[in-house]
Amino acid sequence: MTQEQALKFMLSGRNALLTGPAGAGKSYLLAKFIDEATKNNKKVAITATTGLAAAHLGGQTIHSWSGIGISTELSKDYIYTMSKQRITNIKKTHILIIDEISMLHGYNLDMINQAMKLVRGNDKPFGGLQVVLCGDFFQLPPVSKSGEGQFVTASKAFVELDLAICYLEEQHRAEDAELTDILNSMRAGTLKMKHLRWLQARMGKKPRGAITKLYTLNRDVEQENEAQLAKLRGDTHYFLRTSKARNRMELNRLQENVLAPEILKLKVGALVMTVKNDPMRRWVNGSIGTVIRFGVGGLPVVQFQSGGVHGIAPEEWEHTSGGASLSQIPLRLAYAITVHKSQGMTLDSAEIDLSKAFVGGMGYVALSRVRSLHTLYLLGINRRTFQVSAEAQRIDKKFREKTQELLTNS
Repeated sequence: MTQEQALKFMLSGRNALLTGPAGAGKSYLLAKFIDEATKNNKKVAITATTGLAAAHLGGQTIHSWSGIGISTELSKDYIYTMSKQRITNIKKTHILIIDEISMLHGYNLDMINQAMKLVRGNDKPFGGLQVVLCGDFFQLPPVSKSGEGQFVTASKAFVELDLAICYLEEQHRAEDAELTDILNSMRAGTLKMKHLRWLQARMGKKPRGAITKLYTLNRDVEQENEAQLAKLRGDTHYFLRTSKARNRMELNRLQENVLAPEILKLKVGALVMTVKNDPMRRWVNGSIGTVIRFGVGGLPVVQFQSGGVHGIAPEEWEHTSGGASLSQIPLRLAYAITVHKSQGMTLDSAEIDLSKAFVGGMGYVALSRVRSLHTLYLLGINRRTFQVSAEAQRIDKKFREKTQELLTNS
């Protein structure tokens, strides 16, 4: 399907899934749809499954917007915990966009469906909202305590939406045909020796300056961030996370989902990333900047790459039930991030270590973060690097078939 065909279906008011390989123009088309819908006086809620992905769209996480929080089922008190402002915003919304949909648990989509019906007083799917999902199911699936979670395709809400499946086929990432060929071959399971030679040629190459590093394991990210911080001169400033709880289980759950570290260590010159939206909208979850000094009360002052210099005060995270809360400076070091957290990002260049890849799809996600093979610096690979999920391949085949049916019957 072409971008023009997909846009026509989306503007018709149908619920839709926008999907396709890296470079097919999903993000571009989503932005165009938002612009057209806004011109037609539609109120569009722009959300994504992660803070970083939401930051790129200028939106917020779907968990925050919908008010479902971090629970695995909708609270009986859900409607009573919602602020009047949030309820009003949801009621006035015409279109709900959820980007990076592959990272959302199936049960979360069911919760959002239930929540929208309650708030809007409407038993239609998602309370009558037009829903547009966007994402590539060759990305990593949602994570659960037991390992990988279920894609949203397994949810009741996904079926109830009766989505127009818009699979984009055209390739618009013209920076590097070789990288595109590698990624498409990984999706199809047809990687050849020439592809391996192209990637091997990037092993051991060194970037000229400091760039983002992607690792598969949290401990490697932490070690890299600690090592880079240690290179900076000056005093280390420590910020301790505090907590309050009536319910220990809810506190543990909250601690697992909050990205602000238990002990935040900073110096002047440290590269940092925000991990929470600013209520005053001066930055969003995922904004990158550098600590330039420590101001009033010893709080860090950050020069953001997107512009602006701001002091960062502690923020609070609260479980939706109100039974637990955490407080911390909403920052973390940003010299390195995990492949999982990089989903939704587009990097000009990156150093990537896939020597400890432990699940299919990790290599695909990491390689598709960069625009060109020539700005990719490989630190290591293993046999899992080039594997993709068999479930993703099955879903992809079905989506292609559904798109052909849609075009034939339209």
